[in-house]
Amino acid sequence: MVLGIAVLAAMYWNRNVTVNEVEVTGVYFNTPEEILNAADVPLGIKPDSLDLVSLIARVEVLNYVKSVTPYVEPSGDLELTISERTPIAVLVRGSNRMYVDEEGVRLPILEGKTLDLPLVYGFRATAGMDTLKSDEFKQIRDFLVGARINEFGWATISEVAYSTEEGVVALSHENGVKLLFGTNDFETKLRNWEAFYADVIRTKGIQAMQQVDLRFKNQVVTREVKS
Repeated sequence: MVLGIAVLAAMYWNRNVTVNEVEVTGVYFNTPEEILNAADVPLGIKPDSLDLVSLIARVEVLNYVKSVTPYVEPSGDLELTISERTPIAVLVRGSNRMYVDEEGVRLPILEGKTLDLPLVYGFRATAGMDTLKSDEFKQIRDFLVGARINEFGWATISEVAYSTEEGVVALSHENGVKLLFGTNDFETKLRNWEAFYADVIRTKGIQAMQQVDLRFKNQVVTREVKS
């Protein structure tokens, strides 16, 4: 009996329910209007006539859209939940600037939605379908992800690049001190940077430092400004 009622309810829903409203959630960089235009859902369509695979493909072409999850409410209303890409740095080459996320996807900088992020040099800063996948970018990406978790590192780093000889090289926000982080194990090196700042720089002053080399285990090598 219960099964029969469920079947009748499903038949009623399929025959009588139509999509009369589309709601977009989860957007910051994209506007709901951009999502709706890309989704191109004809109002009045029956939910079982929706081609959700094509809808998802159309929306995920948009900048900043990482994924979209469609859900049809019992009323027939369609909800599109958007997961957006999160920039971790600003790529800089000449006068060109673009954001980049953890996956190496380049993203345009949108007016009114700028973020305070480290500047990264050495990579193309123009739009393209290809993602950054080089070992150099992966090292910088891993460093930035670690710095964001560390918080102190994130607050004290302003610019980042990659050197074949020195690995990840950063400049401090204060005084532009050169910081050498090498390759890999950035979590430990960022903790060492925080400890060195607390123990030494707070005493001597950052203006006394020209370079801080954090590449070595249990050792921080400095080059101080000549007086």
